[in-house]
Amino acid sequence: MKKILKIIKREFLTKVFTKGFLIGTVLGPVFILGISFGPAYFMNLTSYKPLTFRVVDYSHRLAAKLPEIFPDTLKNGQPRFVFSEMNPRVYEQKKDAIRQEVEKGLIDAVLIIPEDIFEMGTVTYMAKSVSNIDLIQKLQSGISSYVNNERLREAGLDPRLIKKLTGKVKIQTIKVVKGKEKKRGFSQEYISSMMFLMILYITIIMYGSSILRGVIEEKNSRIIEVLLSSTNSFQLMMGKLFGVGVVGLVQYLIWAGMGIASFFIASSSIPDIAELINISPVTLVYFVLFFVIGFFTFSTLYMAVGAMSSDMQDAQSLSTPVTLLIVLPFIISFMVIKDPTTHVSQILSFVPFFTPLIMFLRISLVMPPLWEIVTSLVVNIITIIALVWISARIYRVGILMYGKRPTVPEIIRWIRYK
Repeated sequence: MKKILKIIKREFLTKVFTKGFLIGTVLGPVFILGISFGPAYFMNLTSYKPLTFRVVDYSHRLAAKLPEIFPDTLKNGQPRFVFSEMNPRVYEQKKDAIRQEVEKGLIDAVLIIPEDIFEMGTVTYMAKSVSNIDLIQKLQSGISSYVNNERLREAGLDPRLIKKLTGKVKIQTIKVVKGKEKKRGFSQEYISSMMFLMILYITIIMYGSSILRGVIEEKNSRIIEVLLSSTNSFQLMMGKLFGVGVVGLVQYLIWAGMGIASFFIASSSIPDIAELINISPVTLVYFVLFFVIGFFTFSTLYMAVGAMSSDMQDAQSLSTPVTLLIVLPFIISFMVIKDPTTHVSQILSFVPFFTPLIMFLRISLVMPPLWEIVTSLVVNIITIIALVWISARIYRVGILMYGKRPTVPEIIRWIRYK
């Protein structure tokens, strides 16, 4: 036991006091938040600059109304949409010049409104890029609303009365937790669940890969032979597993402290954020618990892969099946988040390799019965014990094998060797 503790201490100190750990600890949350919210942020940046449109209105009825239809303003109070009308005859004569203006970025887009727009016409949007789906949908919605109102007026109907009679019914979401009602919106559920899921997914891969690289480096530098002169392979393997696992828990504690501090700072300036992110202590406990389960489940496999590999090139190909066992439940989790109460979600949460992500996601969304959580933990603990036994047998032989990738029959012989 003393030798294992010494190895744990060695692994902990060699990994914590490195630039990689310090940089990862600081930039890790930034990276995860960037993946989760970055796309929405960058899409939102487009609303902070004015968009210029050249409008060619063959109906001569809609162009003048566009500033009223789209009254959006920027933070400085200027209009977000700037429309300049062009006579259709002039446009026909200067089509090539207008296209060049669009291509050079002098104007953002050209809107061509047909003469029969109030019948069944189609507006043409011409721009250098047509990938801004939010902008196109906004233009379509605004123009459609105005055109439909005009059609109703021409038919002798009151658009305001029809809008009132056909207005959408709002739905307020209330989550039932332990017989009590709790207001909980989709944003709250989704943001908190996805944030923890991303951290769990990335850290399991990150620390598993760290163990894989560590084994290969020690193997290639022959340090492994020096270590084995004072301990056995099982003690060395368990020391590395627990050592890296403790590093992960320390990093989680640092992230938790950073998160709590950031939350209080942000909530003091933006009170609504306290309602948006509401995480229970129970969720945090399960989060750490399932990290430990996931870490040992996959790290033992990465440990065995490292022992079987002669270099990183071998390791990359051999570790692909292990990585897929992490990626697959992560992909499935996007379906689970829609409805965590389905039979498929329940079954997968008991399956080893799927449990750390799927069961934790179920807990964070809809707390399953305690017996399901306990059963999933027991099944995974038994799986970890089996994986440790198998990996230890591969590790004791593989760490001293060089230059040749083992075949499947050879690996089976390593496992069966006493």
